[in-house]
Amino acid sequence: MSRPVTTIGYDSGYLNGVLGSKEFVHRYGEMDIESGDRYLTPWTRSVFTSLLIVGTILGCILSAVLSDRIGRRGSLFLAAVSYTIGVALQTSGLPATAFIIGRVLLGNAIGIISNVVPIYLMDCSSETNRGRLMAMYLQFLTSGNVLACGISLGTSQYTDSRGWRVTIGFQLLFGILIGIGACSCPESPAVLVKWGKLDLAKKSFSILKNQPIEGSEVQAAVTDLQISLDEEQANGDVSFLECFKGTNLRRTLLGLAMAFFTIATGITFWFGYGTTFFMATDVTNPYLISLVLAITNCVFTAPSIYLIEKLGRRDCLLWGGAIMALTQLLTGIIHSASPSSTASRNMLVAGAVIFIAAYAPTWGVGGWVIMTEPYSNRLRVYQTAIVMACYWTIQWLVGFVTPYMVDATAGNLGVNVAYIWFGTGVVSVIWAYFYVPELAGLSILDVDTLFEEGVPARRSKAWGRQRIVIESTEHDVKDDSGMNTKM
Repeated sequence: MSRPVTTIGYDSGYLNGVLGSKEFVHRYGEMDIESGDRYLTPWTRSVFTSLLIVGTILGCILSAVLSDRIGRRGSLFLAAVSYTIGVALQTSGLPATAFIIGRVLLGNAIGIISNVVPIYLMDCSSETNRGRLMAMYLQFLTSGNVLACGISLGTSQYTDSRGWRVTIGFQLLFGILIGIGACSCPESPAVLVKWGKLDLAKKSFSILKNQPIEGSEVQAAVTDLQISLDEEQANGDVSFLECFKGTNLRRTLLGLAMAFFTIATGITFWFGYGTTFFMATDVTNPYLISLVLAITNCVFTAPSIYLIEKLGRRDCLLWGGAIMALTQLLTGIIHSASPSSTASRNMLVAGAVIFIAAYAPTWGVGGWVIMTEPYSNRLRVYQTAIVMACYWTIQWLVGFVTPYMVDATAGNLGVNVAYIWFGTGVVSVIWAYFYVPELAGLSILDVDTLFEEGVPARRSKAWGRQRIVIESTEHDVKDDSGMNTKM
């Protein structure tokens, strides 16, 4: 299930190199009458970039409609087909309309993948490894970003169509891997139980838990899941409106706010606009620094595999957010004290590296966990679709607005934009303290109970520890009772 994640990270890292290719500009650009050079118009750049997000949102909605009908495997296979056709259309060099359609189809695939893979991980994980699996998910995403930067750097020497076709065409490999993964991975037990295929659900649990198919653990897992789904189905058909009613409203708003703050901390700025920004501030080797940032993001995502369960969601967000905000404050202060100095430029680069090193294992992973973890089995598909559609929209909006804040021809903030990221960082930490509950170590049933009882976020950690102790005691009592009965 890790391969689809790489495709998301890869796409986010390659487009700047493609748009900068001379042959690509010659093919899709217009002639400047005064200079005689060809260039990509702002409209062309905007359409080629933004329509991916349109496709992504459509993919999120489509996955919500189809996921329970065709299964997680069927959804991923559909994504593989859409992904492959989209890449082929972009690589073909056909007129701009074909490239645009390819971008939409690619975005559709990414939307399906970004929605279905987290749901699949939630379906197949336990209370002790949900965060760890999500961290592995993000590890492959960040690896994809590094791969994209590396390939873009390697093909930048070509002046012919190889400068952009190799970069885009490499993604066909990912389309094939997605299709293979969709055919080889077991279907989600939750989907199989909904379809009434209990024998296949047992087989799926047996594979995922590495337990005998007739073992007590597999039998108990299927029984518990069936009871849970029967209770949910007794409430009638599911609808999108249900996501905004009762205790589900708090869960949906939690995911939506997490989607906003994950982006608003400034990460999209550094990865989507960092190269151009470093060039404008006279930083040496801006392309190399962008690659260093991508590598930093990848390397420092790895510790989250341990930290997200050991420290929990809240502590990761609070400590990570505090470090991120501090780096941006120092960057702004040094620039204000000595603008255009070597110290200011060095702090700008160092601040960006430390910011991403703090973001990757905390908000980078914690954000995706909180965007997918708090929901019930009944509404998980719908709430995840809503939140992910919002996430991609916010990512596009922040990327769209940033140049107007920073560029000398517009807001002209320059390095002072660091104060903006400091402010959003502080607000995000305050929000996390008051509104993000600790869900590490809790079963799906415990998560439901936490929200139904309205446990405040600040008390959730103690509540969770108490809940785990009570359940452990009850389990031991049952075991002792069984032993005594046998004796």
